[in-house]
Amino acid sequence: MCQRKGLLVLLVLGLTLSLGAGQARAQADYRNLDPGRPIAVEDAQPIAYRELEAQNGIPRFNREHRGQWIVGLESEYKIGIYKDLQVGLSSEYVVAHENGKTVTTGRDRQLHLLYNFNQETRHLPALAIRPELTIRGGGLGSRHEHAALKAIASKTIGHNRLHLNGSYTVGPTAAPGRGGELVNRYFYGAAYERTFPLKFVVLLADVYARKPIDNAPTQVVFEVGTRV
Repeated sequence: MCQRKGLLVLLVLGLTLSLGAGQARAQADYRNLDPGRPIAVEDAQPIAYRELEAQNGIPRFNREHRGQWIVGLESEYKIGIYKDLQVGLSSEYVVAHENGKTVTTGRDRQLHLLYNFNQETRHLPALAIRPELTIRGGGLGSRHEHAALKAIASKTIGHNRLHLNGSYTVGPTAAPGRGGELVNRYFYGAAYERTFPLKFVVLLADVYARKPIDNAPTQVVFEVGTRV
């Protein structure tokens, strides 16, 4: 019963945030890539000055071993505070099951800046940096704050775009099972994007490696998705 209730809460929250995000945004660029929506790799373009966005990610399911699983849902709020500069706040809500018990809780919160210091040209990619500060919180969150710096490059080739991300985090190693998706010791990834302008559809694929902050084994992940 607890499992069903926890998952129901998560799904209701996801639907509510998605509807709210649609009302909070005017007409978001369907080509903008944000971490976790739907792939992990992002692009180098901040949102426009004075624009406000609220987005909800796709629920992620992880099964460590028999009888232990966790479902996480990320949300993000961001605003363009200057030309080519945005600030954002992300949080994670999880339902976890272990040893016959189900827990519903929040996790860490992450504050970030995204600054594009080089607009894309014919020969050079768009370049951006993303400083991040992850603040501990929640029953399954970290026990310490962590700071990270991510470098991002994006290049357009016709209706195709290529993206490269790389980040490293400083701060103490978290206890096993803590830290979640918002903070990794390191993250390296590449993404391919194909746009169909007349249909306002983007097809996406990425591959990345991440080292969890709790010193768990490095994960290599391949994803596909779409944005409309």
